[in-house]
Amino acid sequence: MHAFLSVLFRWLHIVPVAILIGGVFTMRVILPVGLKTLEESQRSMVLLRCRRVFKMTVHTCILLLLASGIYNTIANWPAYQARLPMSHAFWGPHVILGLLAMGILLYVLAGRQPPPTHQRWMAISLGLLLLVVLFADLTKWVRDQPTSPQKVYQTSAR
Repeated sequence: MHAFLSVLFRWLHIVPVAILIGGVFTMRVILPVGLKTLEESQRSMVLLRCRRVFKMTVHTCILLLLASGIYNTIANWPAYQARLPMSHAFWGPHVILGLLAMGILLYVLAGRQPPPTHQRWMAISLGLLLLVVLFADLTKWVRDQPTSPQKVYQTSAR
């Protein structure tokens, strides 16, 4: 049962991040370019409709990320503790940057109309989400290393 839950919650953590990154990239890069040929009123209408669907997607992804992140942290905490300080050097930024990206997305998607600076905030959110993935990978790498500090440094020096 533990193996099943580990795979399930890992999947529930990775898939929403992929959806968020793809969605933010689409909303920030692809959609504005694709809508340039439309008139301003049509462009605004399409953008607002897409934004509404994206908003519901973001809320679902955030819920799944928080639930799976809490489970994954609790399940892996002994491994993180065994590999201090390296594990917390990567796990902490992963969590903080992830929460910051979520906060930015919630801010940008609040209300019926996007804030005037929504394109800049979406770009920042995209950059943060990519950093979150980097720190997630580094966290997993540290977690998978031997517990002896000498072995960790010998492995990384190769």
